[in-house]
Amino acid sequence: MSARRCQRGVALLIALLVVAIAATTMAYLAWDQTLAIRRSEDRIGLDRAWAVALGAEAWAAQALVDNARQHGGEVDLTQPWAQPQRPQIFAGVEVSGQIEDLQGRFNLNTLVAGAQPVAIAVTRYRALLATQQLSPELVAPVIDWIDPDSMASGSAGAEDETYLGLAPPYRAANQPFVSASGLRLVSGYTQTVYARVAPWVTALPGATAINVNTAPLPVLLALGLSPAQAQAVVALRAKQPFATLQQFLASPPLQGSTVDPALLGVGSQFFLVRIEVRMGRLRATLASVLEVGNGGKVGVLLRTRNTTP
Repeated sequence: MSARRCQRGVALLIALLVVAIAATTMAYLAWDQTLAIRRSEDRIGLDRAWAVALGAEAWAAQALVDNARQHGGEVDLTQPWAQPQRPQIFAGVEVSGQIEDLQGRFNLNTLVAGAQPVAIAVTRYRALLATQQLSPELVAPVIDWIDPDSMASGSAGAEDETYLGLAPPYRAANQPFVSASGLRLVSGYTQTVYARVAPWVTALPGATAINVNTAPLPVLLALGLSPAQAQAVVALRAKQPFATLQQFLASPPLQGSTVDPALLGVGSQFFLVRIEVRMGRLRATLASVLEVGNGGKVGVLLRTRNTTP
């Protein structure tokens, strides 16, 4: 009798175990299906957000074209493209963005022309580093990164022999920067150093001029202006932007001082457009470098995309 009870007890335990396994399996399948549905929804949502971001980029490009047609070559911070825009919300999608004149920054690629350093650009970049309490010796490895030869620029320079000893090893680019973020590969540019200099530099094709109408204070200081002069220039251009470079050079803040006009101007062709799209818990960002041509055409030089479910 006890054997039968024992058998019934074992059978009950087996039955309970089977039910538990079945329940666990069903719960897992249901959870996996829920995750699959959510992943599909996220993919669809992110594709939609990306399409919205590209639409916002196109709107920004048209705004820059309209500005060029209205104001000719002059670009300043009083124009519509530079004004803060409120986030736009439609159909459950929030879109915000801003446009920045990249020619207000220092173009790293102006440091070298052909195979030779450009003296005025070197002087300004050295001064820009000083505004951030950074060593002037950080100029040399940037020149070596851009110039086509394999000869280090003095004791502070860095060519292949420096980078091949790293883990992992790599070589100097020996060509212009495609993005200013490439500085992080250059000798001496730790994350801390890069974070200090990144807001004030860019990487644009060719020898672009710094726009004195849009240059921020550190860049104005790098031109050789004193802090008081730079502040006065910012205040003056907010009321009456400079229509020509000659107006800037002859402006009251610069009286009694000499500023080299080389690689300076009041116009711009290159802009950074930042777009952020929010859809519920989804967030997508787009950063685009746009070139506004003389014929009213806009080219996209670079796009970086980030999506966060």
